[in-house]
Amino acid sequence: MNSLYSAALGLAALTLACFPALAADSSDAVRDPLWEAGIGGAASIFPDYRGAEHFSTFGLLAPYAAYRGERFRIGREGAAASLFEEFNTELSLSLATSLPGDADDNPNREGMPDIEGTFEIGPSLDFVLKREPGRWVHRIRIPARAVIATDLQHFDAIGWLIHPNFEASRNWLVGGTAWGLTLSIGPLFATEKYHDYFYEVDPQFARANRPAFAAGGGYSGARANAVVTWRRGDTRIGTFLLYDNLSGANFADSPLIDTEHSVILGIGIARRIWRSEKLAPYSPVREPPAPKTVKAAKPRVVEPAVGEESARPVE
Repeated sequence: MNSLYSAALGLAALTLACFPALAADSSDAVRDPLWEAGIGGAASIFPDYRGAEHFSTFGLLAPYAAYRGERFRIGREGAAASLFEEFNTELSLSLATSLPGDADDNPNREGMPDIEGTFEIGPSLDFVLKREPGRWVHRIRIPARAVIATDLQHFDAIGWLIHPNFEASRNWLVGGTAWGLTLSIGPLFATEKYHDYFYEVDPQFARANRPAFAAGGGYSGARANAVVTWRRGDTRIGTFLLYDNLSGANFADSPLIDTEHSVILGIGIARRIWRSEKLAPYSPVREPPAPKTVKAAKPRVVEPAVGEESARPVE
């Protein structure tokens, strides 16, 4: 598999996962600039596909750039074009990507075609349920994306997926450090063509321990995600933990499934070098309200009791 191609998709996937929208609020002290550029690195351990027991590791250091306009955004927080934003609701066009997998490294897929990296593009409808300064923000997100598998030379449409999910996020300012926590959970649904791309076993690839299999469309399991972000000055660190549960999924009986539980871990670090003086426009739908400021506790000073004298050695 082309190493440059894998690296490009890998960096895109990891930066999107490690750096979601972070701690932007109405305070200029923590707001993001309209554009910025710098250098970033990311590393992750992940299964070849959902349900696989064979894991791979990936790491890369490379330049990055970000732009956060009123209608178009691209960078660490993903790529999206806002189509409508009103009454705590936003309709946007969003993009996502996933890492490729090498069939030769996975015993279950020995002799089968490689799993190419994928690009996902489609609308996302987001609703803000509750938002209060210094408290949790609750959202419902409903992204529906067309999925394209590619090696950057050939492109193959492999169906659609939809991932309605509930998201809760909160931000804190501790001194000059901004902390963020985002939690999300929800089911996945996908078309038959999407499931077949990962879990189908064509008759020509069938073996005694790998019978032919064809999946249908429908329920694709559930996913929970936790992201922690830390930012101080021009340095930002993000780490994420993603858990997949395939119990009851339409393709759960595929011979390519090793386990119904998958975990992905990742970390990303970015150092901003250049930035615009102009700040990114504020969005009450996409961004949480002002973070709660946590003041460091002052050390307690114990005054000596009246008449108390220091002990001195007897000469």
